Amino acid sequence: MSVDSGNMGEMNCAIEGRLVLEHHIRDGREVFTPLEELTVHHPMFGERRLPTGEHRFASDLASVPWPFVWLIGRTGPHLRAAIVHDWLIHALDSDDAPVPDRMAADDVFRDLLRADGVSAARRYLMYLAVRFATIWRRRSKWNRTLSVLVQTAAIGVLLAPATVLVMLTAGLFNLVERATKR
Repeated sequence: MSVDSGNMGEMNCAIEGRLVLEHHIRDGREVFTPLEELTVHHPMFGERRLPTGEHRFASDLASVPWPFVWLIGRTGPHLRAAIVHDWLIHALDSDDAPVPDRMAADDVFRDLLRADGVSAARRYLMYLAVRFATIWRRRSKWNRTLSVLVQTAAIGVLLAPATVLVMLTAGLFNLVERATKR
């Protein structure tokens, strides 16, 4: 079953509660587990609570590729939506999954970003990123794949100069660090 939320998320979407996370290192990776309950409201599944205690899941916060960290950090106004998205993906393996598939989880993520006040440009870039990851992992339908690839290419053309500048700046900092260590 495929669910397209379209503009479902404009109303009745919210995340309630305080985001409190516990930091762990698992298999050499940083992960964070929720200590307090978040309540998520969305038209696709009504009201759900993220698990805490022995049933909690682990999140890596927002998975942002390093060239784009300057634009969209791992934390910020998008963090609660990113945690919920990780939970939705994790919950797909359960019998009581709030959403039917990763595509639906991506749509909920987009709607919750809007509800948490993330700017339209950042929201769009983040939605494209998670949708591209979904396509990469799950081989989604070709028409959606083509649409996302075209959108990603368009964004890539816009971000290419900034990405090159960031990479050159990082390279310059590395050179300066090496020169000052000698």
